[in-house]
Amino acid sequence: MNVESGRILPAGLRRRRPATPDALPWYGLVIFTFVFITARLPTLFSEFGIYLALLGLAVRPRDLGFPTPLRWAVLCLLWAVVTAFYAIVPGTAWPALLEWLKALVIFFVVVNVLRTPQQLRFYILLILFAFVIYPARGTLVNYLRGETLAGRAIWNEMYSNPNDLGGITLLMLGSALAIATVKTQSARVRHAAAALVPVTLLIILLTQSRGVFIGLLVGFGPPLLARLRKRPSATAPVLVVLAVIAVLVPAASWHRLGGIANLRETIAGTPGPRPSTAGEPSFNTQLADDSSRDRFTGLAESSARARFEILKTGLSIFASNPVLGVGIGCYREANARYAPRAGLRDAHNTYVNLAAEMGLPGLLLWLGLVGSVLAQVRRRRAHLVANDRMIQVFWIESAVIGFLVAGFFASYAHLTVFYLFLGILWTGSNVLGREATEPAAPPARRTQRTR
Repeated sequence: MNVESGRILPAGLRRRRPATPDALPWYGLVIFTFVFITARLPTLFSEFGIYLALLGLAVRPRDLGFPTPLRWAVLCLLWAVVTAFYAIVPGTAWPALLEWLKALVIFFVVVNVLRTPQQLRFYILLILFAFVIYPARGTLVNYLRGETLAGRAIWNEMYSNPNDLGGITLLMLGSALAIATVKTQSARVRHAAAALVPVTLLIILLTQSRGVFIGLLVGFGPPLLARLRKRPSATAPVLVVLAVIAVLVPAASWHRLGGIANLRETIAGTPGPRPSTAGEPSFNTQLADDSSRDRFTGLAESSARARFEILKTGLSIFASNPVLGVGIGCYREANARYAPRAGLRDAHNTYVNLAAEMGLPGLLLWLGLVGSVLAQVRRRRAHLVANDRMIQVFWIESAVIGFLVAGFFASYAHLTVFYLFLGILWTGSNVLGREATEPAAPPARRTQRTR
């Protein structure tokens, strides 16, 4: 019972308190997300948004949730702090730790702010809108103007690396499909999201990121084939879209992506090594598909062979520092020490990068964070498939899986946008799949037998 305004109300009919404080974290998250995704305004505005969201959450601390993924995130962050104390370059480790702290704070805010299907739907639409008006448009305009990185599509800020741009666009593809495939959505919204699907596919191919292309096939290939098997009538439109994209993508992109088939032979050393020039690293062998100028050494290198050698160096770094690693954010410096002729190089592998920087405990904790989110989606999959009136979380899960596969060919653990989408995936499975773990009705009573 509850006494309110002079009346006694049953517990189920209590009036809700004003929701004004809840508006602060919501508006703060919206401001941060729009500024962050568009990457057009100074970071001061995005920081203002996240601080506003944190202030709103602090007003009502009793409403905060601390689910399993957040516990993994805290443990991972604490271990990163430990590695920073023993880092080979402390001046590099502490700024990297601060950036990771910001990413996990955003994950915390997303998990605690998005609590209804309506908020989740609006939030995904906001991300797609912000991506379309600046990053997607800017990438295509830059490509038409010839402003590329050795022919690969780029934009600015966090989109200035083709591999990062491709990985982020892969997540956007999942979000677009999550909205476009819901039959109960507004027709205009659904068609707008559907129109974004070929745009994201085109950008992914223009980045010429082979790792993202493999992630695209692994993450979206099986579910797409399963959908087409159930609905054969959708095969023709899909083939038309793919044919148009194939025509728009230049031959250079297909040539580079086609080099995936030659990676195994190149890494195994089947093509004979070409003569080395003065000062050239010894691992520069015949090209698998194309030559690219390395931003650190300035030498034309075989991408496949160079990455294979970097991978071996990364494993050597991990083998020498299996527990504490070399310190968060210090992989490049460690690579220069273990392979001086290669210099400051990225690991080009999310998992090797984490293992080398934070040791095996850090890698396992990070995998625990990601795995706890995916595990919840799996547990609630049955209800998520049935309850698809707002969004289809299944496609966001496919995007995250594809992103993790692409992580074998690029270092993505530092990308804040990944933790944002990880929070969306957890929230979607929690909000839309909550009824999956709740009993629908009390169990029936057994009737006693009479003797």
